Order: sequence, then structure tokens, then C-alpha cells
Amino acid sequence: PPQYVKNIEEIVFRNVCFQYPGTDHKVLKNVSFTMKMGKNYALVGVNGAGKTTIIKLLTGLYSDYSGEILINGRELRSYPPSEQKGIFSVVYQDFCRHALTFKENCEISDPCHKLSEEKMVKLAEQFDLVRRIESFPEGYDTLLGKTREGGVDLSGGQWQKLAMVRALLRPAKVRILDEPTASLDPKMESEIYRLFQEMTKDTLTILVSHRLGFARLADEIIVFENGKIREQGGFQRLMQKKGLFYAMYEEQRSWYQ
Repeated sequence: PPQYVKNIEEIVFRNVCFQYPGTDHKVLKNVSFTMKMGKNYALVGVNGAGKTTIIKLLTGLYSDYSGEILINGRELRSYPPSEQKGIFSVVYQDFCRHALTFKENCEISDPCHKLSEEKMVKLAEQFDLVRRIESFPEGYDTLLGKTREGGVDLSGGQWQKLAMVRALLRPAKVRILDEPTASLDPKMESEIYRLFQEMTKDTLTILVSHRLGFARLADEIIVFENGKIREQGGFQRLMQKKGLFYAMYEEQRSWYQ
């Protein structure tokens, strides 16, 4: 089971290089940056730029990188697997739709501890799910999905909101959204990111997307291109710089109007 690390002060990437097994292409090339507790970070860039690889390294999917990834000054690979799991709460693009009740879907966020039903209901309210849940025959104890008889299905957006609720119920100090809202329209995606960020003020939050409307909300934007950090800074500063981020944002501006 995960062991939760209570105090995460900072995460530091120091000269990190990485290439996927069996390939000669370096996906990350001497990447260095620092993320601090209580801040929101947006990792942006075109597909293949390296941003999702950062998440795969952080969450232990690959450990054969060169350089250092330091959490509170300690190399990530030196943490036991149980503590690595307890540092992060992640919602991926291909999040799971469990054929369980709404309540059971929430309980698996932290199976070793009793679910706070009060917190579950509050989060469901904040993500505008309560009306839908209350229309179910058994409320929060209604079976979700159509794989079993008597199940009630959710829309794609409602499943995504449930995945967010699950992530927020997990008491990890670093929360990661890795393009989990890719099937939503851009305005709805930005709204869900806004809600998520409002609820994670006491954590370190990492948001990943190729759509940039959410980046306005980040304390710091890290722009990747070809495995390197091309630009870094707040939204206004990067827009004033009129570099890569500015060009990418202007190309998408009409999506959010």
C-alpha cells in the first residue's frame, strides 16, 4: 500500500536525460527545473516534446534516466516504491471507468483508509455531479457503467469529473493531471482545470495539456520543444515575450472565445 510523504517542499530535475528502451532518440535532453509546494505548474508543448515523459519519470514508470530527480533533496530512485506511490495522485488521459458504485469508485482512491463521505459529497457538489447522482435509483450506492445488469452510465465528462474527485480524495501532496480532459471541448477543459486548481491550494499541482487555455491559471508555465525547455515563466511574461508560447497560444485563441 502507498505510504504518504507528509511534507514535500520541492521537486528538482537536474540535467535529466532520457531515451525510451530500444531507441536511440533522446526524449529529454539535459532538462533542469524546480517546482515548489503550493504552486501550480503547466507543462506545455506539442505532442512528443517531452512533457508527458516528465510525468512517467516522476511516477516511476521509467527509472533509467541520467541526471537527478530530487524530492526534498533526495533522489527519487532511493525512495521505496510504497513512498513513491504515496507522493503522487495522478489522473491520466486514459483514466479507468470502474464498474463499481460511485461511492466504491471514491473508496479506491485510498483503499487503506475509511472514505470521508462528507468530503466525497462536497467534491461531487463542486464538480456539479450531485444532481446526476441524486437521480440514480440508489444515489451514491448505484452501480456505474453498463457492463453489469442494472448499471447506470455517466457521460464522458461526468466520468472525467469522477476521476478528478477520486484524485482529490487521495491524500498525496503532489497532484498531476496528464491530459485527462482531452475529449472535452476546450472551454469545459479550462473550467475543470480551474475547479481542480481551486481545490489544490495546499499541494503541488502539475497540469499537462497540448491545449493552452488552462495555462493562464498556472503560477509557472514550462514550455517544452524537442526534449528541452524552451521557455519558462508566468502567463503574462511569456505572452509579452512573443516567443514559442505566444505563437502556440495565439494559434488556439479562438477555441476559448
